[in-house]
Amino acid sequence: MLLDKSMNEKRVKNIIFLTKYGNLAASSRLRAYQYKDKIDSPILNVEVQSLFSNKYLEKRFKSKSISIFYIFYLCLKRLFFLFKLKKYEVIIIHLELFPYVPPLVEWVLFKSNKNIYFDYDDAIFHNYDLSDNLYIKLFLSRKIKYLMKMSAGVIAGNQYILNYAQNAGTKRILKLPTVIDLDKYPSNPPSYKKNKNFTIGWIGSPSTTKYLEIIKEPLARLGLKIPILLYLVGADCNYEISIDNVEIISIPWSELNEQEALKVFDVGVMPLYDNPWEKGKCAFKLIQYMASFLPVVASDIGMNAEIINNYNNGFVAKNSGDWFNFFYMIYSQPKLRGEMGLKGRNIVEKNFTIQCRLAEFENFVSN
Repeated sequence: MLLDKSMNEKRVKNIIFLTKYGNLAASSRLRAYQYKDKIDSPILNVEVQSLFSNKYLEKRFKSKSISIFYIFYLCLKRLFFLFKLKKYEVIIIHLELFPYVPPLVEWVLFKSNKNIYFDYDDAIFHNYDLSDNLYIKLFLSRKIKYLMKMSAGVIAGNQYILNYAQNAGTKRILKLPTVIDLDKYPSNPPSYKKNKNFTIGWIGSPSTTKYLEIIKEPLARLGLKIPILLYLVGADCNYEISIDNVEIISIPWSELNEQEALKVFDVGVMPLYDNPWEKGKCAFKLIQYMASFLPVVASDIGMNAEIINNYNNGFVAKNSGDWFNFFYMIYSQPKLRGEMGLKGRNIVEKNFTIQCRLAEFENFVSN
């Protein structure tokens, strides 16, 4: 009995996620903390350590100044934490250890023969390989390719990132989209209640608020025909948006605010610019809307076009006219709205939940 217990203890694998941000950041919360909370295995012990704290994020969200000494302190704190990594068999680095710093620390870690994986849900390599900054060009342009090649494997959030990892010579790759926890979403479609105003919902962050510019003109035109409410969750608090003929509500992001807002949206939107960075987006907002039985309209960019089967479970818009027409179709056809919502929900249940992806992740980092 004692021998069996000893053997079981030896088989326990300690895993550490090294994230860029704390759990207030969607990417860290969904690609690290969510897995930590859901993994229920006697042989996997999972921990998370973040570089930038929630306090740092709160200041950024409110556009408050952040002391360079505080940033230095956080970096120093991570550096000292790295000396504790010998207790972990698997290290999963979300994005990079230190942004805009040459990969010297990673080079040392690679020498330790640890199983070091990198997880990417954004095309952060374009921060470096497309930069005009001389320092970045000289010292960092190939940083992410180097990290991908030297790692034990890469977890890629979409096909665009996967292709980049393949070109970098990555040994093993797991394509793992950013997924929802199905337990946090309604199991049945809501009973249809016509809002006073046709409610167009957007969930994002301060850094993605700029994409709202894409839909301002079609919304202004649509507002001449029907009453519209643009409902924003998580927009930049300093972003002053005003659209003729459109009522706008903007509330800060919180998990509760997000869930309550999803209940009142008539349609969810994800506008994006057509640039290399945007092609690395993982379309998570679409997944959230669809999980809530909502029809969706999104820019025809990257993973958006992979998730949406146009005119089936949503619409992909290529120009201002598309946005206008698709919004009006959803407004004027409640039956279509319900049908699209159901189809979208089915796609999410089959492909984009932690319940259906957890085993895949566990197998990848355990073998």
